[in-house]
Amino acid sequence: MARDRQTIGPCPGCNSGTVSCTYNLFSTDTRTIHSWEHRCTDCAHRVTQAFRTDDSEADPTSDPTVCPFCGRQAAA
Repeated sequence: MARDRQTIGPCPGCNSGTVSCTYNLFSTDTRTIHSWEHRCTDCAHRVTQAFRTDDSEADPTSDPTVCPFCGRQAAA
């Protein structure tokens, strides 16, 4: 599993903590999962989104290597 974590700025929930943007890549012979998480270091405010290659309802125009919350490109 590849992981890429970066601090991206202040928390919109508590305005005192900082938000970390984390990208995880899970891959097997049959599927790949790109997951994104934004989490505050102070209040634990958290949002997540995952993109799976075996998801029949996936949007083919979305790029799973770009964070849906802040728009940064995955480095992993």
